[in-house]
Amino acid sequence: MQTKVKEFNEYVKKVAHRETMSVSSRMLDVSSEVGELSKEVLKNTKYGTKEFVVTDDFKLELGDVLYSILSMADEVGVDANECLQMVLKKYKTRLDSNGNLGSGN
Repeated sequence: MQTKVKEFNEYVKKVAHRETMSVSSRMLDVSSEVGELSKEVLKNTKYGTKEFVVTDDFKLELGDVLYSILSMADEVGVDANECLQMVLKKYKTRLDSNGNLGSGN
């Protein structure tokens, strides 16, 4: 996925003459997209009064979040798959030691 995002971002730079976002701008974009995903869940459930159903709008918002995160990883030179493997190992260690994914008690 990260390679596809990188290739698309190179296309954007060429066609739209847009340079790489700063890390702080990219982080704001990630936060914004997570907020839009949250809003979609709230709309979808009528603020928690009905059961959640996956919709095309939800998928699009989730895709926006993935795109923003993978763009950030690529722009700072981090392999997103490596990050995922590291965190899965961390979570497995926590689960095996205390039966919980969280870092708190």
